[in-house]
Amino acid sequence: MSVESRRGYCALCISRCGCVGRIEDGVLTRVDPDPEHPTGRAICVKARAAPESIYAPERILHPMRRTRPKGEADPGWRRISWDEALDRVAQKARAAIEDHGPRALAFGVATPSGTAVADSFAWIHRLAHALESPNLVFATENCNWHKDFAPVYTWGAGIGMPDYENTGCMLLWGFNPSTSWLSQATRVQQARKRGARLIVVDPRRAGLAAGADLWLRPKPGTDAALALGLAHLLLASGRIDKDFVANWSDAPFLVSEPDGRVLTAADLAEGGDASRPLAWDEGAGRVVACPSRPPNFGSEVRLALDGQFTVPTRTGPVACRPVFGLLRERCQDWPPERVEAATGIPAVQVVAAAELMATSGPVSFFTWTGTCQHANATQTGRCLAALHALTGGLDAPGGNVWFAKPPVADMAGFDLVSPETRRLSLGFAERPHGPPQKGWITTRDLFRAIVEEDPYPVRAFISFGGNFLLSKPNTRLQEAALAKLDFFALAELVETPTARHADLLLPVCTAWEREGLQAGFQVDAAAEARVQLRPAFVPPQEKAGPIPGSSSSWPSAWAWQTGFSAATPKPGWPPSWPPPA
Repeated sequence: MSVESRRGYCALCISRCGCVGRIEDGVLTRVDPDPEHPTGRAICVKARAAPESIYAPERILHPMRRTRPKGEADPGWRRISWDEALDRVAQKARAAIEDHGPRALAFGVATPSGTAVADSFAWIHRLAHALESPNLVFATENCNWHKDFAPVYTWGAGIGMPDYENTGCMLLWGFNPSTSWLSQATRVQQARKRGARLIVVDPRRAGLAAGADLWLRPKPGTDAALALGLAHLLLASGRIDKDFVANWSDAPFLVSEPDGRVLTAADLAEGGDASRPLAWDEGAGRVVACPSRPPNFGSEVRLALDGQFTVPTRTGPVACRPVFGLLRERCQDWPPERVEAATGIPAVQVVAAAELMATSGPVSFFTWTGTCQHANATQTGRCLAALHALTGGLDAPGGNVWFAKPPVADMAGFDLVSPETRRLSLGFAERPHGPPQKGWITTRDLFRAIVEEDPYPVRAFISFGGNFLLSKPNTRLQEAALAKLDFFALAELVETPTARHADLLLPVCTAWEREGLQAGFQVDAAAEARVQLRPAFVPPQEKAGPIPGSSSSWPSAWAWQTGFSAATPKPGWPPSWPPPA
């Protein structure tokens, strides 16, 4: 018997745990952790079940075309060749674009955080963008927008990563890494062994909550109230990083009381610099214009964070207050007793949490779906970001940092989509600062456009994974939409309830049957600096995934089949819109 070991990483979730596969006579028989890998101290059941997923008898191994009308329980699948399948996808995509414009063609993709589609995620985007489709649906509104993008509106970047090697107090908020990110869970346990404190905010006593120094159990959807209450206690006690707040945030910027806008140097004189906010210099007793980029001044100028001032603008005196004073006032509305009434967390525990944060720093935090899956998720995320900024732990040792990672080309091709096309993204008019700004739409908006043709019709839908009927709300609307589509192609491992509505079902490889490239493994400096090519542990089963003779996944093969290059489209493709008279 021939036995071989191959090192790689599990691509089945964002943890990307380092692992070693055992191959016996060409068959993958087991997957084990690779302790030499920066994320390889443990693996979960998904990696251990790799042999079951590869050799599952119910896997789709060939392209299949529907032969029976939609609505019947059995689609009557008929096996077809890859050439026929790709020809059909290209034909239907062309027809939708020629008849109704690129907006009539939508794309879907499974979440890259919980599936192996991360290897192809950027390429699927590039395919959609090269075809000028403004609509791509995945789980961002359920999963990552509020973690990766909502903080941008508060501190200009995503959540970063806790610096577990140096942190003194870890705040895990709606995030259980024991089941969703093992490489973070191991870092938390290591930090605890060296004495770091742990606060877990979770309605359930799950995972690390069971051994936390403090477990806070809020009613679902009340996280913003808790964040405001903790901020109030830190502000009231004065135990915040005032130097950081004064010099690296907008806290000292003066806000006009009549209209609520930040005053700038342009308000002082004609031709003044509108990029320089105004603040009050307590030492000089006068208004000053801050630099256009932080630090605002430094130790040589003492900027006021509280108080009421009158600024002599070019249109007359204006009463104003610093941003920080307005934040303090908002947080004062949430004393521990009111937080208890809103969240169900005893006031004494709220006080204890603020005390741990104030005395056990530096503070780091992480949040995910626990705060993302609520109607007020974005504003909750901003509350958490503001709370963390008060501790001074933003991009500081022991706080939340952005480790240096290898620079790689962004293949997603967002620059291929014009601003005019982007404004056509479903939901953009209602949420221009939300996911539609990147063309990421919700299934609600997509299926409404298909069924009601509001704000315009969507005729064809090509999705790389995504079992919408079991993962999204309003199943009846989804069924009506999938039935009405002129064409629905789905790439999947197995036949799902959603797949039974497809016109064309396309097989894909498991992550263990194809290469993958990962630049950065996130959890610490060494992991983020790592670039790794993951080899295929075993060849593809039958004809699943790549085209015969090609090492690429089928999005790239389809690009060849339809005749376009994402960088330089073939003449006449995509067709011009509107079509010539």
